[in-house]
Amino acid sequence: MQPRPSRRAQRAHRRQRGAVLIEFALIFPFLLVFTLAVVDISRAFMIKNMLHQAAREGVRTLVVSSADSASVRVREVMSAANVPVTSITYLGPSGRQLGVRVVTTFSWLYPGLFEWTGASIKNPMPLTAEAWMRQEKP
Repeated sequence: MQPRPSRRAQRAHRRQRGAVLIEFALIFPFLLVFTLAVVDISRAFMIKNMLHQAAREGVRTLVVSSADSASVRVREVMSAANVPVTSITYLGPSGRQLGVRVVTTFSWLYPGLFEWTGASIKNPMPLTAEAWMRQEKP
């Protein structure tokens, strides 16, 4: 059988629990803001990655086929991610290089979070990706 803690030890334990609660109440808003900012920035990086993939797929199709099928391929890749395409631009030829630029708009979920840090963010924000590839056929 364990001895019971003294009254003094019980009061010290209660004070410590109260201090932990106050510390949590002070830190929690910062953790929440940080978590929401990470979610929003992660979404932006995901959309940017999808744009780069669509541009690579589009320029590959442009090099081996035609502009019409390249446009269709870019829209297929972006529709798989449920992201609308604002514009598709064909670049070049520059030497034997052809390029594709894909643009979409990205809407931030929490634009006010970034304004607290002094950043000026447009909502919706245009995101652009570009890819170039060498054309093999003359």
